[in-house]
Amino acid sequence: MTEIQEKNYLQMKSFVDRNHWTNNEKAEVNCKRIDVQNGKFNCVVKVYETGTVQVQGGESKLREALLEAKKAIENEENIGEMLPFEIERFPEVLRERVPSIDPIIVRFIEEAIVTIKAGSNLGCAFLLGGASEKAIYLLIDTYTAAIKDEKLRNKFVSRTSGKFISRVFDEFKGSFKSSQNKPTGYGWANDLEIKIEHIFQFCRICRNEVGHPHLPPNLDKGVLLANMGQFVKYIEDLYQLIGYYQINEVKG
Repeated sequence: MTEIQEKNYLQMKSFVDRNHWTNNEKAEVNCKRIDVQNGKFNCVVKVYETGTVQVQGGESKLREALLEAKKAIENEENIGEMLPFEIERFPEVLRERVPSIDPIIVRFIEEAIVTIKAGSNLGCAFLLGGASEKAIYLLIDTYTAAIKDEKLRNKFVSRTSGKFISRVFDEFKGSFKSSQNKPTGYGWANDLEIKIEHIFQFCRICRNEVGHPHLPPNLDKGVLLANMGQFVKYIEDLYQLIGYYQINEVKG
């Protein structure tokens, strides 16, 4: 396998895997092949020794996505693990999956995309942290309003008002875990740390490193891109919680 063939093949395979499409790899005489399936649609991706990528299959959203990836890869537009068109679609995907999303969150993500593509890792980290913090405060405001017992609500407010976001989140997490009712079907009873906290803490720490640089921040573009890739699901999960507490009372 030539160097350019291997590079382009690995990027196509990574793109397919990130989308969780069923796929099988095959080696042919003059190319490497991936058979891709998404629902009832099937496509074949072939990567030749010259680096050329060929996409075969009937018209479908799957084929359209694979053709976009082919174009970006052949034009050497990659900026790390993710491809430019994937990142650029984040605001659109957020609006599709979360129609009620706060426009400030979307604006910060749009600006974060501009900065990461321009090579400004620090700017991207700061903006990503801002988007995350806005979403967390929206969740906590909704959670607070859902505490109908005035005594409990005032107690929660006294523990969170005027505090740093890390302390506010810790208070929320403690209250959430001790509450008698939680959303079902999402794994929320046990998975708050996995669904929310890991990305929240990453964004918070990176933002602090940029905003309060006691030491020169050392932010790797690949790590930033990986967390940007998870950010859409993170916001989607946050808004599922927000939606739950918009219609359900917190029972302490």
